[in-house]
Amino acid sequence: MAEELFALLTEAKTVYLQEVKIHGKQYRRYVEDFVNSHRYIDCDNAVCRNCHEMNIHIVKGLLTDCPNLIQPLFSAPSLSFEECIELKRKYDTSELASSDCNPAKFSFLSFDCSLSRKQLAGIVSCANTYHLFCSPVTIDDMESLFSCKIGFCLRVNSVRRVAILFDALLENSFIQPYWQSVLERGRFLQSKDGSHFISATSISTTLSLVRNKMTSTAYNIRKFVSQLKE
Repeated sequence: MAEELFALLTEAKTVYLQEVKIHGKQYRRYVEDFVNSHRYIDCDNAVCRNCHEMNIHIVKGLLTDCPNLIQPLFSAPSLSFEECIELKRKYDTSELASSDCNPAKFSFLSFDCSLSRKQLAGIVSCANTYHLFCSPVTIDDMESLFSCKIGFCLRVNSVRRVAILFDALLENSFIQPYWQSVLERGRFLQSKDGSHFISATSISTTLSLVRNKMTSTAYNIRKFVSQLKE
């Protein structure tokens, strides 16, 4: 298992240098393409397939959550087996949760959206009309949120209404399906009392409840977002 992990990371290093460093490919896109192109192996043995699946999961986690550890290693002249084992150890321990690996520090988080100032103004109007956040928001706030500005966060007055807003933005193709993960990893939403950041699980659970019981406010928020295309 360790040997295959080393082989995958070595190949990931080669692809990184070629596609990201030389050709300027977006880091996030590089990670997605590398992982998706290495998901399967030509082997019917269940043990081998399970080990490969585990290794791909580890590689994806390292590339996604700790690029500050990965990129210096990948930019070095060589990558040793021992360095890979040490990287795996850090991935498996609490060291991963340290500030050095805080995903909020990484600029490649993105909703992949291109909202105009007019559309952002519409979102601001919707958010303030239905009191989505604890304080009134501005266009600058929305620009910071949708551009994934590092360290930026908003205190949420209603997780339910925020979930409806983002779900409606997805439904109208303004953002991409992984928006819940971006919100969690970037720590862009804080609870009403400021005690914690809103998780993707919390948003997903809330959204399921909302979809099963739509309120007039939910309909109005969705209508507000649909009109942004006009």
